[in-house]
Amino acid sequence: MSGRFRRSYWNFNSRRRFARGRYSGRRVGTARRARGNQRAANQQNDISNVTINMMKKVKAGVLGFQNNNIVYEVGTCALNIFELLKKSDFYQSYSNMYDQFRINRIQVKVTPVTWQTYNQFNVPSGISSSLGQTMDENPKDFTDVSNTGNPQYPSVDADGSVATYGGVYADEKEPSTKFIVPQALTVVTAWDRTGLDSTQIFESTIADVSYLMTNIGDKITTYSSAKSTQLVAGANFNCVRYLYPSSQQEKSLYFSTSELVDQILKPDNNQKWYCHKKAADYKSSYITNLHSDPNCPFKPTFLIGVLKVEDLKLTEQDAQHINPEAALGQIAPVTFNLEFDIGVTFRGLRKTQVV
Repeated sequence: MSGRFRRSYWNFNSRRRFARGRYSGRRVGTARRARGNQRAANQQNDISNVTINMMKKVKAGVLGFQNNNIVYEVGTCALNIFELLKKSDFYQSYSNMYDQFRINRIQVKVTPVTWQTYNQFNVPSGISSSLGQTMDENPKDFTDVSNTGNPQYPSVDADGSVATYGGVYADEKEPSTKFIVPQALTVVTAWDRTGLDSTQIFESTIADVSYLMTNIGDKITTYSSAKSTQLVAGANFNCVRYLYPSSQQEKSLYFSTSELVDQILKPDNNQKWYCHKKAADYKSSYITNLHSDPNCPFKPTFLIGVLKVEDLKLTEQDAQHINPEAALGQIAPVTFNLEFDIGVTFRGLRKTQVV
């Protein structure tokens, strides 16, 4: 037999020996992992890494009021990540099996759904007027009657729908609502790692119901994590934000799966888009609470807001009977879809339940 065939024979055998070792190693590895999982379960130290996906629809805009010469800019949306987990069915499925959890990673994709802006020709495209026409159909009805040569802003209701075009028709001297529609919007997103302080969120009573509102406004740009994105009709909007635990304390911080307590209730029929209905048992010590607390050094909070186009013209109002929609220069709310991917580690698997 020639040397060529002998080399081929030995190479063939070596591959067979390598294959047997590889598959045998797989079987040994599976058994080793099973024994390791059993030891971890006996020590109550077994873990499970999962990614919890959820979607949340929110609104953000520009409006405000003044009380005792203090300006409150309302309209920025704040979302506590633990509060979102509390409302997730996927989280509830795992929390029933484990004792503790921690957050490893947060990703949120921001997608604008509905908003009001002028197009590049300074004409609100496809927006219905009080006459049942659109500006594209009959633009001569929406000419500038002030002879300034500048396009006029149409008025928009608080829910974002266009009402009559104040200041545009010759027989209208004052706008019917207080919202303006700019040519482009600047959307700002940011992360707050510890929750909001007492100056960034306040409580108000409307119709004998306690609501929470944010007082952030353009100050959202002061966050080092702030990122601005232009929202223009027809242009691509790309905004994906990430957050990771950074310090060793944040990485090793585990919470009990039973610590998630509802702090924001479902909205009622009379609730405004900028209000959060406050729970009766509202405490800053809860990790689902929007307020910061020294006992919880890691309260990841996602912020999204819209920057002002011009300064708000505010009026003095009673703190117990406020109406932020009375200000001039406001921007109608923008509706966003937020897609969250939250990486969570659960540990402390529970035993079989007796039924």
